[in-house]
Amino acid sequence: MSHYPDLEAKNVVITGASGDIGLAICEKYLKQNANVYAIYHHDNSGLEKLKSSHPQGDNLHIQQCDIADVDAVSQWVEQLEKQAKAIHVLVNNAGIYKDNVFSAMTYEEFDQVIKVNLYGTFSMTKQLLPLLRHARNSTVVNISSVSGVTSSFGQTNYSAAKAGIIGFTRTLANEMAAKGIRVNAVAPGMIESRMVKKVPRQIVRTVMSAIPLKRLGRVDEIANVVAFLSSDASSYIVGQTLVADGGLVMR
Repeated sequence: MSHYPDLEAKNVVITGASGDIGLAICEKYLKQNANVYAIYHHDNSGLEKLKSSHPQGDNLHIQQCDIADVDAVSQWVEQLEKQAKAIHVLVNNAGIYKDNVFSAMTYEEFDQVIKVNLYGTFSMTKQLLPLLRHARNSTVVNISSVSGVTSSFGQTNYSAAKAGIIGFTRTLANEMAAKGIRVNAVAPGMIESRMVKKVPRQIVRTVMSAIPLKRLGRVDEIANVVAFLSSDASSYIVGQTLVADGGLVMR
C-alpha cells in the first residue's frame, strides 16, 4: 500500500462516497490518517459499515447532500465551514448513468446525468473554492471515465458529461495553478463494482477481451490513482487526465 505522509490530518471531501469506488477512495484516505468528509445522496449503509470497522473510522464524517441541488450544496458548505477551516483535497466522484440509445433517450435522462455528473462537479468545486484556497497547496481530483475519452454506445449523456469533466479539469487547472490549487482527473475503465454487475454479461466479456490486461479493474486501483494525484508525489502534474483502464483505449 502506498503511503503519503503529507496527507495525514488533511481534510478531504469525497462526493459519491457511498458507491464502490467512493468507498474505496474513503478507505484509502482513512489509511493515510486523513479527515474524510464522505458525501452521499441516498444510501449510507456502506459508509456506516466502513466507519464502524476501520481503525481510523472516527475520522470518517458521513454527510448527506444532493450535489445536483445548488441550494443543498450551499447549505452543506455552510455547515462544513463550522467543522473545517480549510479543505485540502476535493474528490468529485459522484455520478449516475441512465443509458439509452440516442434515438430513444429522453430529455430527462440527458438532463439528470448532466446535472449530477457535470453540473454537480462544477457546483461542489465552486462553493468549496474559498476553503480550498485557505488550505494552500490544495488539490482537486475529478472522476471522469473512458466514456469521456472514446465512444461508448448508448451513453451520449454520460459520455458528454464525462468529456465535459475533462475539459473542465484542464481549464480550471490553468486558472487555479497560480493560486496554489492543483486540478487533475482520473478516467477509469470498466471496474468491478455494483454498477458493472448491472451490465449484460456479454458486453462485459466483449470489453474484457479488448483489455490488454484481460481483466476488469479493481476499485482500490482507482483509489490509488486518486490518492497519488492529491499527494505531493504528483506535485508537478497539473491539468492531466490519467486513464486507468488496463490499456483499453491506449493508442
